[in-house]
Amino acid sequence: MIPKYEIIHQTLLKQIESGTLPPDTLLPGEDALAAEYGVSLITVRRAMSELAHDGAIRRVRGKGSIVLKRAPVQKREGDEKVIAFLLNHDNNAAVSVTRIVSGVQDVLSQRGYRLLVDWNVFNGPIESATIDRMLSNRVDGFIIYPFDPDRDTGSYARIAARGAKYVLLDRYPHGLNCPYVGADNFTGGRLACRMLTDKGHKKLAVLGSLTFLSSEQERIAGFWQAAGEAGPEVSVLMLESGQLPGLRALLQEKGVTSLFCVSDRVAARAIQTLTAQGASVPGDVSVIGFDDCYYDSAVSQPFSSVRQDFRGIGCVAAQTLLEMIDNPSAIPTKRLLGVEAVPRESSLSAPPKVRKEH
Repeated sequence: MIPKYEIIHQTLLKQIESGTLPPDTLLPGEDALAAEYGVSLITVRRAMSELAHDGAIRRVRGKGSIVLKRAPVQKREGDEKVIAFLLNHDNNAAVSVTRIVSGVQDVLSQRGYRLLVDWNVFNGPIESATIDRMLSNRVDGFIIYPFDPDRDTGSYARIAARGAKYVLLDRYPHGLNCPYVGADNFTGGRLACRMLTDKGHKKLAVLGSLTFLSSEQERIAGFWQAAGEAGPEVSVLMLESGQLPGLRALLQEKGVTSLFCVSDRVAARAIQTLTAQGASVPGDVSVIGFDDCYYDSAVSQPFSSVRQDFRGIGCVAAQTLLEMIDNPSAIPTKRLLGVEAVPRESSLSAPPKVRKEH
């Protein structure tokens, strides 16, 4: 959920950028804004601080907040062209990131841009300071692979306020129209379900991890839709990663014969857990992941998955960003790349029902 101060911040910033609130406009007082948005004075003051940090307003004691005229940072002729790639999550061992960077680099190098990669794990203040520093150094644009995009909307607003462009990867904030490039997660979830139902599985389970992310939500929604289309006899059990310690017993209790994991990383953990708990994969439980790029050393064989084109995502993200830089008035777009079902031996046909002898 977007914080209330950020909603006020973004609303006023959009009005300033669009010219609805032109330079030298005196904004309503804090009491009036608090009443208008139904929030506390503390919330309004936080929003005003963010606008002042953006360089959008000047706060004058005894007078109020005045809209400033802000020109985008202009690069000097002959300056090096630089795109910043910001990574803000913990998946530093994943093959996916390497493939994405490779795709980005190939496109940028053809246009004479240098790629600057900054890796930051779960630290909002450091990321914010990094963005401000890069903007001051005239970075041309940003490709951002966030951990929690809903948390980072303030950073995106500051980039836009300075006239720079950015593209998000894999996930996007709810309720905010951002340029975004990722896989067709919804279709991927449908493909995963069909890999199981086509093999006769009726009792299905989904294992989520970071279910607040748009990418996971779309995969799960696609899986549920396909399960509903497969017939009334098909049922789906929703699980969270915190339930791994009792996973085998829970699946046995519910009669579940197949497990869709929202990522290969989660699938690897599930297979390790089930094996340690004495279950056979796929003899007792068929397992499918999502990504087709993550194999843990503790998992002896690659498992069924839904393949993303990570390198293609990097290429399209770079192309999208350059298009926005070349055409600043371009409307932000969401671009989805196709996915592919990759069945392997971790997902076999459902075991036959054992008939009870009378």
